[in-house]
Amino acid sequence: MNIAPMETPRNRREFERRFFLTAEQIHNNKMDFSAGVKRSIAGLRKVRFLPNNRIDFLSVDETARLHVNMMANFHDRDF
Repeated sequence: MNIAPMETPRNRREFERRFFLTAEQIHNNKMDFSAGVKRSIAGLRKVRFLPNNRIDFLSVDETARLHVNMMANFHDRDF
């Protein structure tokens, strides 16, 4: 079995798409978190938006970044 590395965003547009995709999944109740995971993804709740509705990247921590990258990879690939 060959495991492919996780794809990472190449630019701001792709990075923001990943955040909005994750937010849509949460909004549509397509994602549920156990109690232990809820504590580890607290970084998603800390993400702020700029007045122009863009993501303030200074508010993105490592857990939020890893989570949205993982969700985008699950969404974009066939499992």
